[in-house]
Amino acid sequence: MVAVGLVNLGCAKNQVDAEIMLGLIDEAGFKLVNDYSQAEVLIVNTCGFIGDAKEESIDTILQLAEYKKDNCKSLIVTGCLAQRHLEELEAEIPEIDGILGTGNFDKIVEVIKETLSGKSRAEVGNPEFNYHNRLPQKRIGQDYTAYLKIAEGCNNCCSYCVIPELRGKLHSREIEDIVTEAVELADQGVKEVNIIAQDITKYGSDLYGEPRLVELLTELMKVKGIKWFRLLYAYPNDFSDELIEVMAKHERICNYIDLPIQHVDDKIRSKMRRRGTKEDILSLIRKLRDRIPGISIRTSLIVGFPGETEDEFKNLLDFVQQARFDRLGVFTYSREEGTAAAEMPDQVAEEIKEERYERIMDLQQRISLERNQEWIGREVEVLIEEIQQNEDQKLAVGRTQQDAPEIDGLVYVEDVKAEPGEFIKVRIKDAYEYDLIGERVE
Repeated sequence: MVAVGLVNLGCAKNQVDAEIMLGLIDEAGFKLVNDYSQAEVLIVNTCGFIGDAKEESIDTILQLAEYKKDNCKSLIVTGCLAQRHLEELEAEIPEIDGILGTGNFDKIVEVIKETLSGKSRAEVGNPEFNYHNRLPQKRIGQDYTAYLKIAEGCNNCCSYCVIPELRGKLHSREIEDIVTEAVELADQGVKEVNIIAQDITKYGSDLYGEPRLVELLTELMKVKGIKWFRLLYAYPNDFSDELIEVMAKHERICNYIDLPIQHVDDKIRSKMRRRGTKEDILSLIRKLRDRIPGISIRTSLIVGFPGETEDEFKNLLDFVQQARFDRLGVFTYSREEGTAAAEMPDQVAEEIKEERYERIMDLQQRISLERNQEWIGREVEVLIEEIQQNEDQKLAVGRTQQDAPEIDGLVYVEDVKAEPGEFIKVRIKDAYEYDLIGERVE
């Protein structure tokens, strides 16, 4: 039996693609292994969103290429880097035997067989892959949490972003198809479903002529067995009052939203091609907090965009102080070839980008600590993910519904008997910048 190993890089949306490939590989009768030294076939599912991600992908490909000196007979590259840089990969890394783009990864079994027979295969075409629940899927990670991709691609065309090139225009799955997958996840014992797309607020507008996220969520609330539904990646300008109301109405929809704003200075937002103004964003934040008490709002920002002056950066810094986000991530602007922003004048020096990054993060750490301290003395429900044992005590480590997997904080619960996947009631005793300390409430 041929052994296959896969390394997945990048975002949760890329993880879903990797899970489909693993499902197809498993269904075809290959053996999946985590020990890459034992694999005859190695696959790297790459990220190509920004410069750092591309570097990590290339480094990983080169590391796995070393295994071709021993047991590995085929090295296959898939994902966003493959979609965007086919010719460069073929020319510069001859160890690669097969390449598949983001719209072709369902051909993975064919490519494995061809490359094992000594043929090379490269297929990179239309990136708009047709997702549906008839595809097998072997999930990565914990049994109790899953990512549910409801759409792929993006129509927003921000000036700095390569997603439309990597993933195509918005293409949504049908409501019935998504609900069927949610039922299957519930039957598998999944307790937390993270709903993802490049922009969930646009879900369904390509299929139905108008956004249908509210209708989708209403149907998902009929699925029994799943405790938490979490919404990730929502474009602020299209966040409707109806969506706020459905979140407020259903307790199984987590009090959490990922609301990437990127910048608030109106001049910079215009250059970014981001719709809406600073006041629009503030109004939405107020609505969310007024209607959904205890909601955790995460955002992402870009510093050092072309032409960003010190005054425009200070506008962003002042906004972070004013908005007091619960969670926040910052990126330094990455100049991506082929984007409109890459050709703009007044590119910001790297040292200035890094300095602005540090200033935002220093401020946010103080805000995050203050926001977390507001939880001290309160009781919360925690999904246990890990049990840590040291010489002194056993710690259960988990998350509240205010924390998404991988990217947000954790709750450490002292001296408690619990198992991963279990929900327990916890009283918060202490708080740090990102994490909380608590004790179980019996």
